[in-house]
Amino acid sequence: MLVNDLDRPSVAEELLIPTGGSKDPFASAVRTTRMPMVISDPNLPDNPIVFCNDAFVRLTGYERAEILGRNCRFLQGPATRDEDVAVLRKAIADCVSTEVDILNYRKDGSTFWNAVLISPVFADGELTYFFASQLDVTERKRAEEHRFLLNRELDHRVKNTLATVQTVVLQTLRDASVPANVAAAVAGRLQAIARSHDVLTQEAWASALLRDVVEGALDPLHSRFGDRIRVEGPDLRLKPRIATMLSLALHELGDNALRYGALSNVGGSVLVRWACEDGQFSMQWRETGGPQVEAPDRTGYGVRIVERVLAAEFGGTSMIEFAPDGLILRIDAPLEGLSTEWTAWAMS
Repeated sequence: MLVNDLDRPSVAEELLIPTGGSKDPFASAVRTTRMPMVISDPNLPDNPIVFCNDAFVRLTGYERAEILGRNCRFLQGPATRDEDVAVLRKAIADCVSTEVDILNYRKDGSTFWNAVLISPVFADGELTYFFASQLDVTERKRAEEHRFLLNRELDHRVKNTLATVQTVVLQTLRDASVPANVAAAVAGRLQAIARSHDVLTQEAWASALLRDVVEGALDPLHSRFGDRIRVEGPDLRLKPRIATMLSLALHELGDNALRYGALSNVGGSVLVRWACEDGQFSMQWRETGGPQVEAPDRTGYGVRIVERVLAAEFGGTSMIEFAPDGLILRIDAPLEGLSTEWTAWAMS
């Protein structure tokens, strides 16, 4: 690129040549583009701006003479986040490219969100300039904040609804003199659904990270048993309905492990592991070190959830093995049906 092959003393001088006077197409493009752009010189004290185009002047409200010679910090103010400033400072210190959304101030005191892409420019192996393009993304940020507030309100209402449902159900069960263990099982299942909703709310209900779903479902047990519960597997985003059903299935497995399986004694452990290969997803729940396992006389609700409903939601197979040394669950399914990242996995 022309910007990386400078054979003149100053790209800023070239850029400041009146339109039509420069033969460098890059210089002409930078001057006339509607995207705000600046160039700073790290070889001068405080890395001052040595060039800014008309679009940058319009964006900030400053005159060109008020901009040149100043560090870009002059656009920052009290509401500018320190972590965003730190990203820019580190990129400059390390001489690497980076991009960050940063809150900037115009001359009139109004603020705007500025998407900054900054890159170092080298000539003959030496750092010569920093080139930065800018973009006003205020409307996008406002939309993101609005969605965030809506999601918080949705989360609040869903939790209230689930709490109401739980209260009504438990009261109904008590009035019907249903055994306490049945009421506790129903309450646990409603809480498992609520935990999956917490994970989905954090992701605007578009998807959920598999690890977050697994760890959220097992959090009540992990707080008690610590390293006796291990989770291993790559990052993968699940579709919302699958995330909810998996959370419920893991709750059933965890509850079973606590009452009868590997977590019912002092030496047992649980390993949850998954993998993604050749467009296929596989997951395993394996218990070891617990009491000797025997297959139940009848198929309970938990088994039906894990083997039938979960398999149907995943579009694959789900099988529980009551092995003598510990219960094992295996799930196999095509990635295409369960992950929002199927295209990326297919192309990798």
